[in-house]
Amino acid sequence: MKIRSRRCFCLFLHLACAGTSLLHAQQEKPKDPFIKDKKVAAAVPASGKETGGEPYGAGNGAAAASPQNVQCLIESFTLPQADYAALLDAPEGHDRLHAHLLAAVRAGTGAARLDACHLITTKSGTRSTFESVDELIYPTEWTPADRAGVQYPTAFEMRQMGDVFEFEATLDAEGRTLAVTQAFKRDRFLGFRPYKADTTLKGIPVMDVLSRNSSSACRMLPGYPTLIATLKDAQPGGIMLVYATLQVVTLPAPAPKAVPETRQGNLILTARVISVDRMKGWELLKKHAADGAACLAALKPMLAQKEAALEHIATITTQSGVRSLHESGLIHTYGTEFSPPTEGVPAQPGDNPKKPGTPARPPGLAGTTAQEQRGTGFRLELEPTVEGPFVHLTLAPENVSITSNLKDKNYDEHYPELPLFSVQKTTTGYAQVIGTTYLIGTLNPPGDTGANEHKDDGRIWLLFMDVNPE
Repeated sequence: MKIRSRRCFCLFLHLACAGTSLLHAQQEKPKDPFIKDKKVAAAVPASGKETGGEPYGAGNGAAAASPQNVQCLIESFTLPQADYAALLDAPEGHDRLHAHLLAAVRAGTGAARLDACHLITTKSGTRSTFESVDELIYPTEWTPADRAGVQYPTAFEMRQMGDVFEFEATLDAEGRTLAVTQAFKRDRFLGFRPYKADTTLKGIPVMDVLSRNSSSACRMLPGYPTLIATLKDAQPGGIMLVYATLQVVTLPAPAPKAVPETRQGNLILTARVISVDRMKGWELLKKHAADGAACLAALKPMLAQKEAALEHIATITTQSGVRSLHESGLIHTYGTEFSPPTEGVPAQPGDNPKKPGTPARPPGLAGTTAQEQRGTGFRLELEPTVEGPFVHLTLAPENVSITSNLKDKNYDEHYPELPLFSVQKTTTGYAQVIGTTYLIGTLNPPGDTGANEHKDDGRIWLLFMDVNPE
């Protein structure tokens, strides 16, 4: 019996976005780098500068000399459907929707709740993903029923429960809008239920999943929140609104005297992951998403006061153009193929006195016939490429944990043990100034996935990268 993996979100590699209309947006005054006024954003010329001073157009000299990153902030809000409808029907309903959600979340009245917040940094034209999931392994094929009507699983598949997001954003030549293809998915395990070929028998467990996904292609204004999905909430009568806010960040060019003449030495790259309460982390992202050093400085007092926790820190020393790897964690071994129990066979006397009969065969117990291994803990694969004072990084940080085997009231104790892996992973590529600290994004644990009654812990994990010359 082999365990097969299934990934259920759509890939959009080359969707045409030229004819897609702009999604409606919210008219609110800028209070942080992820929220800008639509009219102001559209009116900035290619040679202009964003609030904060850095040029983001691709056609002028200073901006063209410096790499640009694209930061994508994903906010997921839940609220009653009736409240959502009332907000839409209010004056400037859709245009003010995001502002009303922010106000309701910060007021803490319960009218709206921030149930997830993700950040990922990438580059124009680069497809990036994040996963915040529990990997649920479940049976899909069964043995024929024995005399008591009992069946045993013979094959398995895997489905991810939690948040999966994949997107690609391409900045136009004038640096005014971004053509975006995206797919957001959130599955929740509702449990096993018995399925019976004969209603008088026990039956087999089959999986129920609340599946929610949305995929589209649209154009977005930098710094302006766009509603990319409305999905059913797990609570009856609720709705989930998913917003994406893209920010274009032009890296500052270091002073000429600060740039070494050659970059032939080693690079020292240190990744650190810090967890903090979701609401506090959300406010930090609103304020410091484009400034990793400032965000890390704001976290240090929280670390000292135990309001934040250092989850992982790892250093890799390597050279430009070399793919490098860091792995640190336990190897978990588990079964993937099994032999079901067999019934006993009584002795059969021979029909010829000269030939002995068949001896009795006792019942056989279930057994494991094949196994696999899965690494747990923190894993970081990356490749840096140095260009002058900048380094271009492609990387795939990942954290895998396992707390227990799959448990459910309808999954019989005589069935094989199935591990439940929790996966936090990002795959992306971005640019960074050598000698700085950068906030790559989030590496969040799964939320309320329903697997093993997994509940949302209300925390966000922030991923930083330090790049220094040796």
